[in-house]
Amino acid sequence: MSSTLGRTSTAPKIERLRRLMEARGLDAVVVSSYQSVSYFGGTTVMTQVHLPDRLGFLVARRDGAATLLFCNIEISQVRTQTDIEDVREYVEFAQDPTVELARLLRELGLVGGSIGLDTRRLPAASLATLQSELAGLEVVPIDDEIELAQAIKEPAEIEALERAANVTLAALETGLKSLQPGCTERQASSAIYLNLMESGGMPLFMVFASGERTLQGHPESLAAPMPPGTIWRIDYGARFEGGINSDLARTGVVGEASPEQAATLAALRATQDAGFSAIEPGRPAKDVFFAVRDEFKRQGLPFSMPHIGHGMGIGLHEFPMLQPACDIRLEVGMVLNIEPMTLIAERSEGYHTEDLAAVTEDGARLLTPPQEGLLRIPA
Repeated sequence: MSSTLGRTSTAPKIERLRRLMEARGLDAVVVSSYQSVSYFGGTTVMTQVHLPDRLGFLVARRDGAATLLFCNIEISQVRTQTDIEDVREYVEFAQDPTVELARLLRELGLVGGSIGLDTRRLPAASLATLQSELAGLEVVPIDDEIELAQAIKEPAEIEALERAANVTLAALETGLKSLQPGCTERQASSAIYLNLMESGGMPLFMVFASGERTLQGHPESLAAPMPPGTIWRIDYGARFEGGINSDLARTGVVGEASPEQAATLAALRATQDAGFSAIEPGRPAKDVFFAVRDEFKRQGLPFSMPHIGHGMGIGLHEFPMLQPACDIRLEVGMVLNIEPMTLIAERSEGYHTEDLAAVTEDGARLLTPPQEGLLRIPA
């Protein structure tokens, strides 16, 4: 799969790293996480996620040059994705990827320099190897700065996120129309995900549950029937061309909703609207959290969420996290998911809804239409 992000030029993103180097007095930046290598390097190499020992690196230098280092098995794919010309390889099992990174840094004249690193996601063994191989190297953790460099989306990225989110929503709506009365959780989730895959989404995650299991955090579907009147909820997403992710949540009912169930969804949607209304450039991200939390109180809904949303992009949870300690100020170009959830323990019902919004000069621009009522599966 060719990378839209890479083919549209990695130069603007490498420039963000170059400015970071200047601000922190660094000679280079090395990123190793799937999210960061994909974003700055224009690649989509899923073995970085599924096979954590098969490391990939991007080395960016203050002169604007960049080098990619990947396992030899991945090189042919990487070259079709990125516009970075300097692509190096190591041989899996025959060579230690971190030792080869140290060799590359020596070749680039960075042995005695100061290098910024995303240390939170680099294996501890790899960091120890790097420090052992390059005793004179100063390693500076810059995880937050790297995350923030990805938080402001270019117009094309916002369009890609909007398209992915709406394809995901359409797959859900189409899948529901195909369901027969008496279907199981697994039949419902399978029909929805099949539509998403046929629309270009590669499976990422699927939360689907009904009844008392809606109170769980991330339950997966079972071959279990859903009786009439049962609340069900879905939270799912996919990876699209260029590594862009989708993440959408909805709540529904089997058959007709009771007045109490409909009122709960309406109250939850009011908390989501409060979050959208709090999105303004310059406001701390935590303000959105508190706006949603306070609306929960006004609506009389139980509230136990550690966060109420997050940034979206190649990472599923990107900066800023909408949590009570996040002082990051919202900026035009950020893309946020607002996802309130409430658990009604006495009724064994969990309600969850999630939609995407872009930060603009005028506040939030909704990229997906929020649900107006409980979705229905035929009884």
